[in-house]
Amino acid sequence: MFRSLYKRILSVSTSFAVPRARYQNFVMSEALTQIERECERFCPVPRFPPRKVTVIGAGSAVGRIASLFLKQQNIIRTLALYDDVPQRKVLGVANDIAHIDTSTAVEAYQGKMFLRPALDNTDVVLICGGCYVTPPCCNTLGRELFFNNMQLVRTTALAVAQFCPHAIVAIQTPPVDCNFALVEHTLKAAHVYDKRRVLGVNSINTMRANQLFSAITGSDPGTSTMPVVCGTGRCTRVPVFSAVKAGNFPQSQVDCLTRLVREADDIICKVKNNNEQGHLSIGFSTARFVLNIMKGLFEKPTFIDSALVEQEDPEKCYNMQYCATPVTVGKGGIVEYAVPILNESETKLLEESKCDLEDMLNLGRCYAVGDEYYLHPCKCFSYCVPPECEKCIDCSYDSSTLDRKKN
Repeated sequence: MFRSLYKRILSVSTSFAVPRARYQNFVMSEALTQIERECERFCPVPRFPPRKVTVIGAGSAVGRIASLFLKQQNIIRTLALYDDVPQRKVLGVANDIAHIDTSTAVEAYQGKMFLRPALDNTDVVLICGGCYVTPPCCNTLGRELFFNNMQLVRTTALAVAQFCPHAIVAIQTPPVDCNFALVEHTLKAAHVYDKRRVLGVNSINTMRANQLFSAITGSDPGTSTMPVVCGTGRCTRVPVFSAVKAGNFPQSQVDCLTRLVREADDIICKVKNNNEQGHLSIGFSTARFVLNIMKGLFEKPTFIDSALVEQEDPEKCYNMQYCATPVTVGKGGIVEYAVPILNESETKLLEESKCDLEDMLNLGRCYAVGDEYYLHPCKCFSYCVPPECEKCIDCSYDSSTLDRKKN
């Protein structure tokens, strides 16, 4: 009896004396645990991907729509929804989406303290939160949106560099041109940058161009793709309608379609009359972009209509190091770059758009590395001039109006 009691007391005291292992390899020393974690991070060890997609800003309008479509894709086993804005109630969004009867598991993370578990062992990180609002009747400069959204993008890029450097990063938060450069140079500073794994989402522009062209020609938009090159912003996107031109299509209609694609955000904002862009179409196109990445990673090399990337050979891509072009995604990221051939009018528009793209990329780079930003010299004589603000109550006030409001 006393012997059994002694053994029981000894086992209880031993459990208190020896700490439980907190790591999968059951290393008892915290120092050795940290060493093994660093080895797994930098050493080429076999990895079993969980087919996980993390949506940053999932509580935003675009994030909710993208998450809704991603929940329906069986290729995604885990869908992690993250947002750091309490008012967006990402936990409720995840609970709602989780009721959809598909095999994709849904996780929800609210607040910056949960950014690490949201990114842990993920395959694709979609950054789609931030501000999408455009004032009525006015054209908001990309710089203003960048200053509103840069903190979210930079915080996510730092977290990606630390917690999931192997993941593919898709940047959709506007302006994509600036935020792409911000993510790129942030990852470079952390020595984890891979140009095959950082993509700026340009799917909304290709989808709009394809739909507009198919509506005029009467063709099936599902059987054609419309590349959009150069950048993703209003003054940098260059739709290549010559790539799918059929028959005798007048240049005047091509110019009209090009203008519609470039000014689509402003047109939708004015028609909706609620200071918002086309969240529905942006969310759908973004989800399709992520789905193509997942198919390329785990099924077969998949073609993507257009993505802002660092080119493998700038000389073959209009002498541009960074340019939005069609790409093919495989197991390691981008495996092939496709550069469309431009006609005379498209080449001219591309040359005019290079200045704005270089300026936006430089703005993102400066805020990533801490350099002082200077306006690009050619911006003083820019070809792309935002339309003047119309006279309306929402965005034009004179001194008499303000005085009457005060009184």
